[in-house]
Amino acid sequence: QWEILDTIGPVFSNGGFKNWDICLAQDAIICFPRSIWLTFVAGMLAALRKPGAMQRSWAKSADAHGQRFLVDEGSPKWRRYPVSEISYISFKKCLMSANEFRIYRKGSERKPDIYGLGDRSQTDEGRKLLQTIYPNLYKEE
Repeated sequence: QWEILDTIGPVFSNGGFKNWDICLAQDAIICFPRSIWLTFVAGMLAALRKPGAMQRSWAKSADAHGQRFLVDEGSPKWRRYPVSEISYISFKKCLMSANEFRIYRKGSERKPDIYGLGDRSQTDEGRKLLQTIYPNLYKEE
């Protein structure tokens, strides 16, 4: 079970074929798969200039104390990034495509895991969240 401090997204990977909520916990970043329908609804709300649709859906999951928990049953469909395994994280502003949320793993020569942020208006808020929650991991690109 993860206590979710905040969320970013929805985001996409694999050319838009996989959609995710980026869940920020103290000890990890968890990429929770999002259904196509929820992604479509969030996209429509963003198009109508009503950002934060995903934020509101996660807020509904809060307990009586306002805490949000994500129960992790070990699904292989999720992507988990323990903080101890992250070299650094960043946002990259892109001119011709979606802005990107990037996770670089320690000791890996691989390219970063990249998630496209379809709603550009969430970029600055996402940057602030990462700077606040993971001050030693966040870097500007």
